[in-house]
Amino acid sequence: MFRVIDWRKHLMGVLLTLATLVVLSDLGSGSHNSDHNAYKVREVDASSAKALVDAGALVIDVRGQTQFDVRHIPGAILITIEELRAGIPARLVAEAKDRPILVYCNKGLEHGPEGAAILNQAGFAGAVNLNGGIQGWAGAGYPVQKS
Repeated sequence: MFRVIDWRKHLMGVLLTLATLVVLSDLGSGSHNSDHNAYKVREVDASSAKALVDAGALVIDVRGQTQFDVRHIPGAILITIEELRAGIPARLVAEAKDRPILVYCNKGLEHGPEGAAILNQAGFAGAVNLNGGIQGWAGAGYPVQKS
């Protein structure tokens, strides 16, 4: 009448199901990260970015004021992504005439590509995104500045 239940088999089944769900969720999030350049902008690595900076490129940090104050690429100007979304600031037009533009955010995954795309669409064809953002720049050993 009473059946003996082997809890070990049930527990193994539950654990196997959970492990499968974890693996599948990791695969899904990985595909999101690999498609970070949905804006289809040109990206440069830290060494290419350094060459652009040394050649006189305009450097635009699209993060917020607090992040900019903590660290930024020397000579960078702060134009937040919110400012760019609202329209190209007049001060940028004067400074960016006929110059390449290096745009960066924290990791180069979201706001940097978006900022470069906004600038490209506004006629600044030389705007590129720093792949790896300020983290990649600093990780490569290039100088950062505090405000």
